[in-house]
Amino acid sequence: MMHFWVSQLEAEAKARRAAEQARRDENARAEAEAVRVRLTPLEGRLTRLLVTIPPDVMREGLSLSSLQASLRRSRGNCHPGELGTGLRRLGFERRRDWRGADGFRAIWRRVG
Repeated sequence: MMHFWVSQLEAEAKARRAAEQARRDENARAEAEAVRVRLTPLEGRLTRLLVTIPPDVMREGLSLSSLQASLRRSRGNCHPGELGTGLRRLGFERRRDWRGADGFRAIWRRVG
């Protein structure tokens, strides 16, 4: 009877240690991923973001402020000038629109 109880305690302790190790491994993986995303250059983050945008929205054009807001979620603010330079490198062009009641609007579209 005592032998069964001891073996049951050992099995429970082993299961708890395995669960704790799995939790630590998951936390370490999540932290490593966060560091990797934080250290990814702007162009790489921008490329990953552009892949997620639907083609219809891409055709209409992208505003710099909406791209900044989307990039902010993953890693602080990015400077509008750096974002514009990154977009140009990826084949985008800024079009200015002065029509409408809203006044000036700049839309970024892929060239070609």
